[in-house]
Amino acid sequence: MTLLKMSKYLMLSTGFMLMAVPAQAQFATNNKAPIDATADNVDYRQDVTILSGQVDVRQDNVRILSDTMKIYSGSTGSGTAAFNDVQRIEAIGNFYYITPEQEVRGTQGVYEQKTDTFTVTGDVILLQGEDNVVTGDTLVYNLTNNQAKVIGSCKGRKCGRKGRVNILIKNTGAAQTQ
Repeated sequence: MTLLKMSKYLMLSTGFMLMAVPAQAQFATNNKAPIDATADNVDYRQDVTILSGQVDVRQDNVRILSDTMKIYSGSTGSGTAAFNDVQRIEAIGNFYYITPEQEVRGTQGVYEQKTDTFTVTGDVILLQGEDNVVTGDTLVYNLTNNQAKVIGSCKGRKCGRKGRVNILIKNTGAAQTQ
């Protein structure tokens, strides 16, 4: 398994190039902590770096898992990856976004630097705390203000639970008034 350290330099082992790149990409909001990534393979193509095979990316207390991750930078044709200018990240297949407070699961997650949002699609599950669960088809999560919007693909009671947003909030154990 190839280990990528994106804190000061991006090192591509077994025949790949060594490229100096200051890490400015953020997976954890407002965080300049080093980024550690592990994957079975890495492929660098000008302004796109593709990690594949059980991708595991960590920064501080944030973890992202997926089958494949494409990291798009603003660099073009320079021969070096510019992780200080990440424009978009696509995490495809078995997507997880994990923090100490919550966990988001889906088929795919896309990060857009311009809006500082992750959009998660495909059987989305949002776990908050130990007991609260929200499910839907799409989740748009704003990393700047920590606001989430869950969207279903079907509207109205005629759908039943299928395709609608479902919420499960467990009793907090607080005393109830009569």
